[in-house]
Amino acid sequence: MKDDRRKRMEALVTRQGSAAMEELRDAFGVSMNTVRSDVAYLVRTGAVEKIYGGVRAVQRQEVPLFTQRARLRAEEKRRIARYAQERIEDGDTLYIDAGTTTMHLIDFLDPGKHVTIVTGNLYVVHQAYDRPNVELIVLPGSMNRRTNSVSDVSTLEFLGRYQFAKAFMGASGVSPSGKLNVSTYIEYELKKLAVAQSRQTWLLLDGGKFGESSLMSYASLEDMTEVVTGSRCPEEIRECCGRRGVRLTILEESGRERT
Repeated sequence: MKDDRRKRMEALVTRQGSAAMEELRDAFGVSMNTVRSDVAYLVRTGAVEKIYGGVRAVQRQEVPLFTQRARLRAEEKRRIARYAQERIEDGDTLYIDAGTTTMHLIDFLDPGKHVTIVTGNLYVVHQAYDRPNVELIVLPGSMNRRTNSVSDVSTLEFLGRYQFAKAFMGASGVSPSGKLNVSTYIEYELKKLAVAQSRQTWLLLDGGKFGESSLMSYASLEDMTEVVTGSRCPEEIRECCGRRGVRLTILEESGRERT
């Protein structure tokens, strides 16, 4: 109930642009102490920022449309997905995150393997139709054209019912310190939950995602079982993975692997 209220509070502030503390108290029928606690949480996660007498929405850099991002470094993304699908075993229950790299897992999945896929990634949903050995569980929510996926408060509640053998994750960017960044609060919550409920987790990331920072980070490189990326991976990330004992696989354009 508390999490749901905080998500609705963040949605109200985003919709209006700002809100006074008293306005939030009256809108949600809670005490001022509860409002202060909720606001403090939302400020910590980067969902809103504090102003005198209230809060306002954080202005975020717009994420390019899915169709634009899908065309960028397309061959590199497919190489990463082809490599990652080899980690999928018969009988696995998988979470496939939204993203223009993770979506290609379904293209290379061995048709002889019986797997269960839980996802809100609409490309995966579409491609799974002709794969009879894939049991598909589609997350509920509103369609987001920027990510070609579904997500809202109901998505988080539904996702919480499942445990996964493996999760294949994306990120908006990776900061030099190894934080995995997202651009919206609902992405932060969904990705964090998916990682927490998976026994093993792969980060699939094209080389253009490094060096990007954000107010919200759902995990760090050391939370991943393996990080799979392309040859543009910067030296600082390679060193970061080495220091922290993170398995890093870099796929060269020739198809060769470096670990």
